[in-house]
Amino acid sequence: MKLKKNDAKLNSFERFKYHVNTMCALRYEIKLWMVNEKGESVFGDGLSELLEEIDKCHSMLKAAENLDMSYRYALHRVTLAESRLGQLLVIRVRGGAKGGGSSEVTDLGKDLVRRYRSAQAELNGKLNEMP
Repeated sequence: MKLKKNDAKLNSFERFKYHVNTMCALRYEIKLWMVNEKGESVFGDGLSELLEEIDKCHSMLKAAENLDMSYRYALHRVTLAESRLGQLLVIRVRGGAKGGGSSEVTDLGKDLVRRYRSAQAELNGKLNEMP
């Protein structure tokens, strides 16, 4: 049933039924992030994607390009998280004028990605079970 502006024939119960039925198309979504002991945001979906991409191509520059973000922003995200954690997430080797730099995600970085993705999948599974 589709409501129209001038459909005055519908009583309040029919309008209620229409609104309840249209709500069935809704779903739940959550935004998940990890925080440190100070409550500062440290790790979320964006950083997880960035670390996954760095792990694939072993280059922060290439990872940033693949995710349509600037190198400067990618570097900022990583260094901010590292400063809030007090530990490295990515080991960076600086290249010269001819390139040659590389980036490797640390074991901690890989573990955080694994834990984050696991929590995300578990929570999304629970959300899908909700009415």
